[in-house]
Amino acid sequence: MQLNNWKETVSSPIWWLPVTLLLLFSLIEGLHLTEHSKNCKTKAAWMNEAGLEYDRESEVR
Repeated sequence: MQLNNWKETVSSPIWWLPVTLLLLFSLIEGLHLTEHSKNCKTKAAWMNEAGLEYDRESEVR
């Protein structure tokens, strides 16, 4: 009898939205972590990659 309740609970549409959102978040965060070093850089790192020199003093106001 408990197995039948479990199947009804899992097949209930109310669970699909939170589960889908959790899976989507996990997928996005996993992709972010795998590509983090390539995409998440400081302004100085991006400018050095482009062959420019970063002048921190010009950023100070």
